[in-house]
Amino acid sequence: MISVCMATYNGERYVKEQVSSILQQLGEMDELVVSDDGSTDSTLQVLASLQDPRIKVFYGPRTGLTYNFENAIKNASGDYIFLSDQDDVWEPNKVERMVAALQDADLVISDAWISDENAVSTGKSLYDLSTPHKGFIHTMYHTSYIGCCTAFKRSLLQKVLPFPPHIVMHDYWIGLIADMYYKTTFIPDKLMRYRRHGSNASALTTGKSPLSLFQKLEYRFWLLMYSIGRWLK
Repeated sequence: MISVCMATYNGERYVKEQVSSILQQLGEMDELVVSDDGSTDSTLQVLASLQDPRIKVFYGPRTGLTYNFENAIKNASGDYIFLSDQDDVWEPNKVERMVAALQDADLVISDAWISDENAVSTGKSLYDLSTPHKGFIHTMYHTSYIGCCTAFKRSLLQKVLPFPPHIVMHDYWIGLIADMYYKTTFIPDKLMRYRRHGSNASALTTGKSPLSLFQKLEYRFWLLMYSIGRWLK
C-alpha cells in the first residue's frame, strides 16, 4: 500500500492539478493523506469536490510546515510513504519508478524539473543546481534531501517519529535519520515538476539561509544530539 503525505495551507490555486497528477497513479487501496494547517481559502472545498475516497483529510497542528507534515505522516498507513507539496505536478511514472527503486533502498530521492508558475519546465533540474550527495556528515553541512522528491519505506518511521522540537525542515531531519540508520539512494529520473511561483514555502537548494553562523551551529548541534538519541529506538 502507498501513502502520499501532503501538507496543505491556502493552496487553492494549484492543489487540484497536483492531486489529480497523484491520484491517477494510485491504486484503489492506496491513499492520499492530507494534513491541512488551517487554510482560510477554498483548499478543503477543492479537495472535497474531487469526491475520491482515497483522499483522507486531517486537521494540522497549526505550528508550521514541518509539523504539518509530521501530522500527515503519523496518519499514513502505507508500506511506502511519499512526501508531496501542494503545488507541484507529478510525472505519470513517478510512483512506479520510485517504488521500483525502493526495492534496493530504504529511502529514494529523485530529480525534478524546475518549472514556472504554470508548471512549464525551465529546462533546468534540481540536480543541475546542486549535485546530490548522501552521508551523514555531508547532510549535516548541506542537505540534498528535498521532501517533495522523497519516498521511503515505513520502517523509517521507527526512528523518524516523533519529530524532535524546533527542527527547521522535515526533509532535513528525515534525511539525517536515513543517512545514519538506513540505506538511501539518489536516482537521476526527473519525476515531477517543481513549481516556483513566488510564494513557495521552501527555497531552492541554492537559497541563502537567514540563520546566523551561531544559529546554524547551534541547530546542527541539536540535530546531532537528536539523531544519536534515536539509536535506542
